[in-house]
Amino acid sequence: MLHPENRCIKCGACQSVCPVLRLEGRETFPGPRRLAVEVSRFSRENSTLSSPLEMCTSCAQCESACPSRLPLTDAVMLMRVRHGARSEGGDRMLRNSRQFGRTIAPVSSMRAPSEGSTLFFPGCVGEARTASSVQAAIDLLLSTGDRTYVPDGWSCCGSPLEKIGERREAERLRSINAPLLEAAEAVVTACPGCAVQLRRSNGVEALHVLEYLYESITPARLRLRSSRLLTVALHSPCHLLRTVGPHTIDYARELLASVPGLRVVDMDDEGCCGGGGGVASARPDLALRMARRRVDSAARAGAEVLLAPCPFCVVNLGRAGGVEVRELTSFLASLSESRS
Repeated sequence: MLHPENRCIKCGACQSVCPVLRLEGRETFPGPRRLAVEVSRFSRENSTLSSPLEMCTSCAQCESACPSRLPLTDAVMLMRVRHGARSEGGDRMLRNSRQFGRTIAPVSSMRAPSEGSTLFFPGCVGEARTASSVQAAIDLLLSTGDRTYVPDGWSCCGSPLEKIGERREAERLRSINAPLLEAAEAVVTACPGCAVQLRRSNGVEALHVLEYLYESITPARLRLRSSRLLTVALHSPCHLLRTVGPHTIDYARELLASVPGLRVVDMDDEGCCGGGGGVASARPDLALRMARRRVDSAARAGAEVLLAPCPFCVVNLGRAGGVEVRELTSFLASLSESRS
């Protein structure tokens, strides 16, 4: 990878949009340009970088703003490994991966067929932290007649392990998942991070469940209706919006707009919730402050429910309190007239 310093024009665009820099200030967090571009000025033994590096949520807002389209997020993740920014949470993920094949010890099992045509990939966080939402997504797909299934023996997609430098372990899990993914006619997941990682590492066209619902299952088959007038706000997860693609948020809004009795309001502060990049594990105080900003924005907009199409966002936003937080697909499932 060409080092970002070779192409950076020092415009400061990445600094101006960084949500952590805006919240914490330059004295606490130097920002993406210093960490990703100017890091070559530091020695690899400089331990003072460890704390700022673990504050990056990998939201990729810096990359979106960069006129040179530099791979700033990947560069910061690489610096984490080189400068030893490894938290206790990272060590725990590795232990769990080696023992269970998941970065979080599994606490539930999905009620789903083990064979079919549409492979649903639950993801570690989805299975262990938002199991009811994952189950609701599976049930919603099955209720439309889709041949959804969860294969036996699936493992972590490997994305969290790559972020802490454990590429060998990520490769081991990739090889376990490979034959399962190759046997499926379609691969669907509710986790944006899993969708991107499965595309990159396994070379399969993994779809986020919003893409699959919108592109493969018609609204008529979903048959969604709210039993009462309800006001909701939609959070745009960073990895979904900027990595999977902005079309996913358009899909979400169109699906919600098709539901009679539902009103969608816009929040006055669009930004990262703090749930990504391992920040919720390494710096839970920072992750909570970022989540509160999003929840407060939803409350000011008059939302009764804050919807988020990402398990990481659901978990972190839920910590803030003040407004009910729901995973989007699970919410749609609760409105389905065809649910069992």
